[in-house]
Amino acid sequence: MDYKRIFRAAASRFLLGLMFLSLLSAGPAFPLDSEDAQLFIGGFNAYQKKDYKVAADQMNLVLQKYPDTPLRDMALFWLARAQYKLENREEAAKNMATFFRDYPENPLKATVEEDLVQLASAYQRGEKLPPAPAVERQSKEAAAAAEKAAAEKAAAEKAAAEKAAAEKAAAEKAAAEKAAAERAAAERAAAERAAAERAAAERAAEKAEAMRAAVAAAQAAEKAAAEKAAAEKAAAEKAAAEKAAAEKAAAEKAAAEKAAAEKAAAEKAAAEKAAAEKAAAEKAAAEKAAAEKAAAEKAAAEKAAAEKAAAEKAAAEKAAAEKAAAEKAAAEKAAAEKAAAEKAAAEKAAAEKAAAEKAAAEKAAAEKAAAEKAAAEKAAAEKAAAEKAAAEKVRVEALRKKAEAEREARDKAQKAKRQPSGSGKQESGEKAALREKAVAEYKDLVTRFPGTAAAAGAAARLREMGVSFDSPVPPQVAAATGNAQVLTLEVGQAADIGFDVRNPQQAGEVSRKVYIPFSVTNRGNGPDSYYLESGFPSAYSAQFAAASRPDRAVNLTPVLAPGESFEGVLSLTVPPTAVDGTKIIYPVKAASQFAREVSQSRDVILVASAPLLRMVLKPDKPQLLPGERVTYRAALLNIGSATATGISIRFNYPPQYEPVDFVPAGFKQEMKAALVMDGLQIKSGEKREYTVQFQLKDEALAQQELFLRGEAVNQDLGTRDSFVSTVSVVRPVSDVLVRSSIGKTMVIPGQVVAIPLIVTNAGNVREDFAIRAKLPERYSHSFFQDMNRDGIRQPNEPVINHVGPLSPREDMYVVMEVSTSATEKDGTEAQLSVDLESENAQGGRASASVRLRFSRPVLELAMAGRGGRLRPGDVNGLELSCMNTGSNMAKNVELESTLPDPVELVASDPPFTAGKGGAYLWRFEELGSGEKRSIKLTYRLKPTAPVGAHLQLKNVLTYQDQLGNRY
Repeated sequence: MDYKRIFRAAASRFLLGLMFLSLLSAGPAFPLDSEDAQLFIGGFNAYQKKDYKVAADQMNLVLQKYPDTPLRDMALFWLARAQYKLENREEAAKNMATFFRDYPENPLKATVEEDLVQLASAYQRGEKLPPAPAVERQSKEAAAAAEKAAAEKAAAEKAAAEKAAAEKAAAEKAAAEKAAAERAAAERAAAERAAAERAAAERAAEKAEAMRAAVAAAQAAEKAAAEKAAAEKAAAEKAAAEKAAAEKAAAEKAAAEKAAAEKAAAEKAAAEKAAAEKAAAEKAAAEKAAAEKAAAEKAAAEKAAAEKAAAEKAAAEKAAAEKAAAEKAAAEKAAAEKAAAEKAAAEKAAAEKAAAEKAAAEKAAAEKAAAEKAAAEKAAAEKAAAEKAAAEKVRVEALRKKAEAEREARDKAQKAKRQPSGSGKQESGEKAALREKAVAEYKDLVTRFPGTAAAAGAAARLREMGVSFDSPVPPQVAAATGNAQVLTLEVGQAADIGFDVRNPQQAGEVSRKVYIPFSVTNRGNGPDSYYLESGFPSAYSAQFAAASRPDRAVNLTPVLAPGESFEGVLSLTVPPTAVDGTKIIYPVKAASQFAREVSQSRDVILVASAPLLRMVLKPDKPQLLPGERVTYRAALLNIGSATATGISIRFNYPPQYEPVDFVPAGFKQEMKAALVMDGLQIKSGEKREYTVQFQLKDEALAQQELFLRGEAVNQDLGTRDSFVSTVSVVRPVSDVLVRSSIGKTMVIPGQVVAIPLIVTNAGNVREDFAIRAKLPERYSHSFFQDMNRDGIRQPNEPVINHVGPLSPREDMYVVMEVSTSATEKDGTEAQLSVDLESENAQGGRASASVRLRFSRPVLELAMAGRGGRLRPGDVNGLELSCMNTGSNMAKNVELESTLPDPVELVASDPPFTAGKGGAYLWRFEELGSGEKRSIKLTYRLKPTAPVGAHLQLKNVLTYQDQLGNRY
């Protein structure tokens, strides 16, 4: 009979029974949006319910639809076991062999049935698989059919109960809906009546309002007609006045224009000459700027190519470094696991070696004790032989003395017969003394050497002499007569032991005390104690105790009489690192204290029962834009046979993420790098779903790979399992910002304005941006890079026609120089705009606008005096007023007044600055905006003035702005 197979099957059924009971007591399941996790959980639950066909179908579906699922190892494992239960031995062996090949370090290997392991090994070697025994197959099919019938019956009963509950709920729902419909109809009728009444009231109000509006419109029309008539009359009067003023101004303007035309001709010639010189200079500057621009573009292209190559090289080095780091981490993990396995093997070998050395020491001690005992027995035998020889020597000596004494007695008797009878009394006294001496010697011989032949002879002589003396020799020892010898035997102690461990194979939940009863029986022929030893490593905290005092550890039993037994318990704790389903086998031993070589050992078999957590993490978006939100769904499954208590789940997120609305979900933030939820309890077969949401920060760079790392920490067991989500990639975004510190500025016509700009790459990709300006036709412009950020062009600052390349969030300071037109009027405005556009195909755009308001002096000359007819010698007065109506200061203001020859200047206030030949000049250094200067002239008509002559006083006003432009 294959006891190992029976024990394995019994342990497997016990484990599955526990898992089934835990599933029946599990709480309601939570929905999973991840279809692969849903399919896996369905198959897992079907396996626990022993519906192996459904379990196999579900696991097959998981592997077919999601070949890269994180649950692939679990799906292969349970698929192989389900097919093994269905007697699909070839498929089971194939899938289990795949599991062993692809996941050689998976801890679940220790929980696979031994027959299935043998099948998988045979399949890997290419051997033909043995068929399943017919009896076993039939019994399994019958059991499966019975279980299926029971499951179908339970499902039918459940469906009937659910149907009855659904019909009852439907009836209640129909009644509630009918009542709600009636109530809604009543409310609707009431609302319609109220609406009709409200509509009638509104129509009445609208009618009254329309009547009021008609009356108001009529009144407004009458008022508008009256106002229109008054306005037309005023407009006619104003037009007449303006016409007169215009005719007068036209005459004055014609005279002024004639003088201005003469002056303008001269100025035009000078301006054309200056323009030609300026055009030549501008052409030379443009050619120079074009050359500098070409050189800058070439340098920028070379720089961009170098930066691109450097970026590609850096990306390649980064990828290689990441790959090397991953390989290093995998190697370190494999090395750590290998080291742990080697350490466990070394500990086991050390324990076995220690046990062997201890057994060897005990054996040597027993051999030494036996040798010492043999030596003691040999010494005792030699001592007995020596004593026996000494006793024989004493006997011979006594016999010799006795013979001599008898001989002397005979000699004395013969001599006495020859001597006279008078000496008889003396002879009888000597004979009595000799007799007493012989009796004393015989007694001494019997006392000193009891049980020997000499003692027996001495006792016989004493009896012959009529002396009664009790021998101290034990009554069982008979005196030897003649050539007979006596052999004395003594029974020694023999050690033997009976060691019985009850329930040597059972399930042990991790971190929980397991008690295994045992008994030790003394089967020897003398009292003995027994040492108790365990082969379990120190992590199991194994200790022996009496059944009556399980809290008091012992390693030696009390002294047991022959046939007496000691009842005890072995308590141990399965370490928390044990994997669910792992079979743990270690020996325990009982050894005799009297003879250490006498011992017995028994194997204690435990099947670890532990929670086994698996997590599936998936984002809802594989690609993200900065500022966009992403939701991660985490499905946490306990596929172990024990309930997981004291569980903390932790989600470590990258710095590019910002968690959103995590408090209502039950999470708390830790160190701005993780979300944590504590105090969870997950039963065997239970699944939980958690949702966390993050917002991608605006500074996230393009093509960054982001993932969420989930950790399930068992605080009670001190274990930690880590899981990684699928990758989300940051999508590239091209965007640019341009801003100016000047929104609106005051300039003088013809002024060259420097407008500082700040260009920022608001995207997450390194790129170039083309820069363009939109200006009026009369303006010119240029861009240059403000390297020292002072807003003033320096000789080493280049002229540019594009910005960049700029890294994400990098700024560049640019200055736009604009040459304005000198002909702009005071108070007018010009709109300038700067446009930036990415050089990518679908890049971002940005623009900034600046308003220029022109400010210049505008001086007006007014003349007031009495005209008409004058007679020679008459004196008349004239007042000239000069007022700056512009918004800027006028400089170098000159007023030239020319008097005709018959007119002579008498006085002026203020005095003229220069005067010659009837031409007088007044000069003012500055004339502010709104400021007014007046000149009062007194002149006289000369007596020689001809009659009827028409005399004109000519006044010319000139001035400059702050840039030196003359007007």
